[in-house]
Amino acid sequence: MGFLINAIKIIFLLGFLVFIHEGGHFLAARLFKVKVEEFSIGFGPKIFTKKGKETEYAVSLIPFGGYVKMTGETERSLDEGAFNNAKISHRIAIVAAGAFVNIVFAIIVYFILSLTSGYNISTTVASIIPEATENVSNIQIGDKITKIDGKKIRIKSDISKALNNSNGEPIKVLVIRENEEKEILVTPTEYQGAYILGVQVALANGTLSEKVYYAFWETVYFVLSIGESLKLLFTGNVGIEQMTGPIGISEIVVKSSGIYDFVYLLSLISLSLGVTNLLPIPALDGGRIVLLIIEGIRGKALKEEVELSIQSIGFALLILFSLYVSYNDILRIF
Repeated sequence: MGFLINAIKIIFLLGFLVFIHEGGHFLAARLFKVKVEEFSIGFGPKIFTKKGKETEYAVSLIPFGGYVKMTGETERSLDEGAFNNAKISHRIAIVAAGAFVNIVFAIIVYFILSLTSGYNISTTVASIIPEATENVSNIQIGDKITKIDGKKIRIKSDISKALNNSNGEPIKVLVIRENEEKEILVTPTEYQGAYILGVQVALANGTLSEKVYYAFWETVYFVLSIGESLKLLFTGNVGIEQMTGPIGISEIVVKSSGIYDFVYLLSLISLSLGVTNLLPIPALDGGRIVLLIIEGIRGKALKEEVELSIQSIGFALLILFSLYVSYNDILRIF
């Protein structure tokens, strides 16, 4: 029974995210009157098909992906409703729509999770950690931390980030005390391999306005964290072997407990899928957008065989990369 439940969780999560991604492409194509020949969730042998007026809808056996096949997308067509005959701006919108839906869905879901989590942590000092009393002797209970080294502090994550960037060097902490601003020089305390400010911050009051405020900024940092992860990857600070593919994602989904964790994973993976798809890499949506921008600048499309070659090479490299990541996932799990 446990295996069945885990399988359902994995298939639902991946299938749903693929559905909304491809649904974005499909709806945008319909909006701009581009003919969609096939809309499939999954790859491989088809286990369900339904023929509509213009489109065949299918569910295929392998849930790790899907596709929307449009007239004139891979082979150019003279059909008025062909993808290749649509305006450049319309084609870019169609290609970008899948990632856009994934990103918007993730933002909305994460905001709702943050808004309904039940508690938010403020930046107001509630107590002093005994081990750090000497380092923060000028900070008092009730102080509201607003800036560290000139950078705005909105939520507790800002404090942690500022401390990580300090490398243990003294920092300037701006607080509001009894409606007055005070700047205090504080030396971070090293504790269990990390730097801490030496204070505990209080829970927020829980009013609706505060809930919305904290949910908004938590969501902003949630989105920025994906960009930060990509930056670390491309700068070499995070190795490819640390990336997670479908197998690794499946393991994480299996280990999730409760609806909150599952929905959080749904939003996290949706955001990652959306942002990654916009990278300017051939075979990804971002790579196709680059080719369309080049076409717009040149005033004419690349030769069909050149475009197909670029896409084919990109797709082959993407498959090899996916296999490598999956191999690392297997080694890590077993």
